[in-house]
Amino acid sequence: MPLLTSYSRYIGIDRPNLRDSFSDTLVRNVASRCSNTIVTIHNAGIRLVDDWIDHPNVTAVIFGHLPGQDSGRAIVDILYGEVSPSGKLPYTVARNESDYGPLLAPVITDNASDYRYYPQDNFSEGVYIDYRAFDQQNIEPRFEFGFGLTYTTFEYSDLQITRVAIGALAPAPSGDIIPGGHEDLWDTIFTVSAKITNAGSIEAAEIAQLYIGIPCDGQPIRQLRGFDKRVISPGESVTMEFPLKRRDLSIWNVATQWWELVSGRYRVYVGASSRNLPLVGEFEINEP
Repeated sequence: MPLLTSYSRYIGIDRPNLRDSFSDTLVRNVASRCSNTIVTIHNAGIRLVDDWIDHPNVTAVIFGHLPGQDSGRAIVDILYGEVSPSGKLPYTVARNESDYGPLLAPVITDNASDYRYYPQDNFSEGVYIDYRAFDQQNIEPRFEFGFGLTYTTFEYSDLQITRVAIGALAPAPSGDIIPGGHEDLWDTIFTVSAKITNAGSIEAAEIAQLYIGIPCDGQPIRQLRGFDKRVISPGESVTMEFPLKRRDLSIWNVATQWWELVSGRYRVYVGASSRNLPLVGEFEINEP
């Protein structure tokens, strides 16, 4: 079982793309001669894998990110089943660079020589970055945001949505200003809970993720609003709870310059990644 290690860095002057032809060629050459090839990538940013991920002899890939002094020991423990992997991707791995659109490069200024030292960006994409942009444009990723495999399977059930706030909710916060904004932005309005069951035979940790769909034009289909990680024994079930604060459910009003709730039916999604959300529910907020 050969273990290949590839190093990648952020895209920039020293890294003009999200692939590396030398490493990709190395993986394909080894995979052509070995029926069980595992690729470990030590990367500081996104690394595309489509040049070899579908090779029949590539049986696994580990995004190891930046290695520390115990990186080797940790990876060996995972490969030999001493522990079950439990990490989830903090970004979307696309199939092609073009899937990211203009996000990979800042805007080049009129003075090309300044680009290297003073890169510019107009942020015209707004809030549509990473999985939000992929959802908006219906682009199928190679590995979605929040994705991660382990040596067992988890089942999601029993979605519960409970209102905590009592009485009518004003659209705008009214509390005193503290570091971070109005103090009542941090009041819990709803709680969401779900039961996660380890349906396999190996102990492992699962990271359950909560996404919210805000009923307002110009908002992403789903936005991550909470996550929890728990170690679950085989056959065991745990209940994970996610508080939803006023800030989690608000949008920024550029005219009033504060966060505001909107009226309508909010969608709730809970699952294992941004594209694997088996539990779906909703709740309603109405302005007084």
